[in-house]
Amino acid sequence: MSILTAIFQAIGQALTWILPVSESGHSAIFHNFSGRFTNACSQLTGVVHIGIAIGIIIAFYKLFISLFKNFFGTINDAVHKRLDLKNITSAREFMYMTILSFAFFVIYLIPTGKYGNLFSVFHRASYNETLLGEGICFALTGALLITAFEVVNKTSLKLPPFVKAIILGIIAFLAVPTAGCSPVGAIVAVGILLGMSDKYSLRYAMVISVPVLTVTGIIEICTAVTPVSVVAAIITVILSAGVSFFAVKLAINFIIKKKMVLPFAIYDIALGLICFVIGIVQTVAK
Repeated sequence: MSILTAIFQAIGQALTWILPVSESGHSAIFHNFSGRFTNACSQLTGVVHIGIAIGIIIAFYKLFISLFKNFFGTINDAVHKRLDLKNITSAREFMYMTILSFAFFVIYLIPTGKYGNLFSVFHRASYNETLLGEGICFALTGALLITAFEVVNKTSLKLPPFVKAIILGIIAFLAVPTAGCSPVGAIVAVGILLGMSDKYSLRYAMVISVPVLTVTGIIEICTAVTPVSVVAAIITVILSAGVSFFAVKLAINFIIKKKMVLPFAIYDIALGLICFVIGIVQTVAK
């Protein structure tokens, strides 16, 4: 595994995960045109995912410190029988919601015989020798982003927090293994449509991303068919963490503060249409 490959992959994966343009979709396009139609991956992919998680934690270190404090504070309150679920702080409510959303990912651990687990089954479907599905998902992501940012501050759904957590958990559960869908973009957009602020939705997406990236990264490293050298791994972790940190700041400054989501949405829709046309040709040619 060359150092140059590690550098390009670290930059590409970090940018496409944090920004709402689908890391899995771009990976599927690369695999499609390179003729690799399996879900087998390199250890480098797992290393990059762990690096992205580290970059997100650094970018939101205060938020993660608060989450850990509230998590262990909840355990302490429960042990001493003073846990109050009716009067909770906003920080503790946020922690409860993210845990509830992430709980859906346990379903992916259900064994499915020779295919490993349920996640592998979903992930394998992304490499079906056509870009038809990816095209549809890219376009839907772009349309969802436009819809969400057009109606922001014009709607406010009065749903209980745990209901919003369940909805966002299901969205993340479906988006993570589906090539062409951006988990971050989907969570942010749906969060806004549920009445959350764009800043709150982005933080929510980042918190959900960290355990997803960490767990999938470890699994990919352990099950990969292509090893990565120690030097390449070190460079990859540092670079992917740095790029993801930069991408987070970019998302905050342009997507959240300046509401410049349209370029990303247009990119998703345009790429989706291209992939859709290519997918139709590939389907007919089969």
